[in-house]
Amino acid sequence: MNASTASSRSRFLLICFFILISFFLIPTAYLHEPTIPFIISLIIIFCFLLMFLRPQKNWKPYQKDIAIIVIGTMSFIKVLFVGEEIGLSLPLVAFIGFHILERRRLYYATFFGACSFSYMYFYKDYLFEEVVGYVVAYIGWYIGARGLSLQNQAKESSQQHLKQLQEAHVELQEAYSELQEASVNTLRAAVLEERTRIARDVHDALGHSLTSLIVQLNALKYMLQGGPSDAQEAVRDMLTVSKQSLDDIRSSVHTLAADKSSLGITPLRILLSRAQQHTDIKMQLISPNPDIPLSQQMTITLYRILQEAITNSIRHSDATEIFITIEKKQNYLFLAIWDNGNMTNHHQIKLGSGLTDIAEQTKQLNGDLSYSIREPHGFQIDISFPL
Repeated sequence: MNASTASSRSRFLLICFFILISFFLIPTAYLHEPTIPFIISLIIIFCFLLMFLRPQKNWKPYQKDIAIIVIGTMSFIKVLFVGEEIGLSLPLVAFIGFHILERRRLYYATFFGACSFSYMYFYKDYLFEEVVGYVVAYIGWYIGARGLSLQNQAKESSQQHLKQLQEAHVELQEAYSELQEASVNTLRAAVLEERTRIARDVHDALGHSLTSLIVQLNALKYMLQGGPSDAQEAVRDMLTVSKQSLDDIRSSVHTLAADKSSLGITPLRILLSRAQQHTDIKMQLISPNPDIPLSQQMTITLYRILQEAITNSIRHSDATEIFITIEKKQNYLFLAIWDNGNMTNHHQIKLGSGLTDIAEQTKQLNGDLSYSIREPHGFQIDISFPL
């Protein structure tokens, strides 16, 4: 329950109480009571006013019980000695119904109500209709205050549930971000590991073969000493080319194993392959440049965008096919993602968390995002990034 709701409920009870004071309690006490009982009535009314004005959070459980017992006893004693029931039990039962949440509220309301009704019926000359009217008013005040209390409890419970849902949503968002990051890191490690393996295989296989060839050519050179000059020249040329090739392979292998700045589109292909294995959706990545050099940041951004786009298609479009094109033109990288889902008009497009995340990812790399409905049905996302 927020502060405005609590204050509005308190103001409503105060308004009812002031109306009761202004039009019934004080005028009745002034007309029917001597001076001292009238002053006592004013003191009791003032105590009621303080009880209603005190914020709910400042009350301790036992303080409410003590206040009810003391004020209720004072009101009943005054009635016994003065001989008039002027309606002080009405604000008392309203306070009981609104502030006491446990089962004893019914006991308090029943006890003080029974005392007042018994006195009015057995000890004073009240008409039966007056007693019945007072009983109805008493019950009405209790039910009204109790209804406000239940409404406050429901509001408070709803606010607590909403807060818990918001906290759970934040936790899920954080977990999802961490899962995305872990997926990207795993794929990045897999790509780098594959590069290292290829470099090692090239170095071990082709490098060893060239080394063996160089050794044999050196031996052949000594064997041809004193022989034809053309043969010696040819062997020297082959030896030079072999040594240069071995140096080039070693340099390339070293560069391939040490280069961690570019991942390319391999992680995207792996993502599509894994997603297709777990769904019934056909997924295809089309690129006229199969080995587009991309930075780590660009690859990670494309990976996250593709994750969100696939998730959106699975959740909202009932697609059976998803296509992705990646193309490099001049100094721009163009990404298009479309499906054959059931969307047929722009009114079905809702800017939820998926499209919002894609827009944020695009903005981080100064890209441009647009989306549209395909003919005859389907959804398409177009993104361009400056390189």
